[in-house]
Amino acid sequence: MSLNEEAIAEKLAELEPAWAGRPNLFSKEIAAKDVKAIATRLDDALPAVRGDAAEALGLLKDVSAVAKLKAMLGDPEPVVRRSAAIALASLGNEDLAQEFVKNLIDASAKVVAGAATALGLAGYKPAVPYLLKAYRTEHPRVAAAIATALGQLKDRQATPWLVAAMKTGLSPVEAAAALGELNDPAATRPLCEALTHELPALRAAAARSLGRLATAGSVDFVLRDQALASLHKLTKDTDERVRFCAALALAGFGDPVGQQQLKQLLAN
Repeated sequence: MSLNEEAIAEKLAELEPAWAGRPNLFSKEIAAKDVKAIATRLDDALPAVRGDAAEALGLLKDVSAVAKLKAMLGDPEPVVRRSAAIALASLGNEDLAQEFVKNLIDASAKVVAGAATALGLAGYKPAVPYLLKAYRTEHPRVAAAIATALGQLKDRQATPWLVAAMKTGLSPVEAAAALGELNDPAATRPLCEALTHELPALRAAAARSLGRLATAGSVDFVLRDQALASLHKLTKDTDERVRFCAALALAGFGDPVGQQQLKQLLAN
């Protein structure tokens, strides 16, 4: 059995549904860069379809859709308006992106979390310093949204914040997952330390992130052997999520034993 991304994603979703976001309805069209097919669905009767079509065009940087997307900001459905705004921010609409940044200081945790999510999805890198300032220890939802957004924006200046959030914050799992997106060798040690945490979801997330760092060639060379030894131990963890993520991480290191274990876990 080949180690394909689709099979791995399905297994992760089975083990931990929270790790698997809903795929965009137009994922195939996005992969094929079929802008025309997506654009025809912006007027679909279903809000979810209109929203996904808008976000898809933003991902594909289709500037020809700007006028239509701006019109969709007046859509009667909130999910469509949000998707259109994210798409426009993705296309470089500074006014909308800055509006999201302003919302990071809103009194409502829901608004702040929504703004952080939008900025991450839009890929608006200038928002990173503002996201770092927006963390509120009393709101797990805000902390989780900010951690996820920082991972999506892939800016290494977020590494110290994410390490602190993983160790002492209210979003340790999201912070651990985000650290795997930054390709920062400095994340190696704190992720290795998290492999022994009492929370299974955190051990699993830390293992996944170490595998991502290894795949990107960003593991601290001095800690490579330590990371491998710890991951091998986790393949015998009592939690199935942890065992799978440890094998997945070992495969990222190119470890033949880990690759074989991953094949077996996927087959089962």
